[in-house]
Amino acid sequence: MKRFFLLTLTFIGLASALVRAQTDEYYKKDTLRTDPNRRTTAPLPEPDSRPVHPEGTMPMSERLRLGGSFGLGFGTVTNVNLSPMAGLQITERLVGGVGVTYMWFRSRLFNYNSHYYGGRTFLMYSILPMINLQAEYEALNVEFVNPIESRYERTWLGSPMLGASYSQPLGGKYTRGVHMTLLYNLNYNNQRNPYDIRDNISPYSSPFVFRVTFL
Repeated sequence: MKRFFLLTLTFIGLASALVRAQTDEYYKKDTLRTDPNRRTTAPLPEPDSRPVHPEGTMPMSERLRLGGSFGLGFGTVTNVNLSPMAGLQITERLVGGVGVTYMWFRSRLFNYNSHYYGGRTFLMYSILPMINLQAEYEALNVEFVNPIESRYERTWLGSPMLGASYSQPLGGKYTRGVHMTLLYNLNYNNQRNPYDIRDNISPYSSPFVFRVTFL
């Protein structure tokens, strides 16, 4: 009986100490409220200091785009294609521009060496962040064979093209991204040798034209 009484007193003492400790913790002074230098949340991001321009009022230096495309082909026929371009951000989604094109062909097999040159104008409209629709008109001065007189002649070919491109941003000031573009030449089947309609004199091997353009 005496031992039970001592165990009861011990249990009551421990319980009282535990309750008192919890009470002291509950009423402890809130250091989060009294310490002004202690942060409970992450700091807010710094505001964007870059100037915001209403659409259509951006300065020319921010609307200008510079770049172009190029290609190299080696083998039986050597093909070099250079096309510098300049564009202008017309609206937030629409870019328009112009470019010049130079092509050099050389065939060792047929002892043939020729230069094509011309220019193009284009419009590129963004329908999604990385997907664009594109319309283009290209005019090229090309060389072809006159089989009647056994000599080469030159003529201009006009190529209206429609297609789309997939873009990846580059972050440059004037070269904003790289664009993988696939176009369809609407006039391809009409670009024939006037002396032999079986001979297509377009510099492209099919009506589909693929380009990688930096702009």
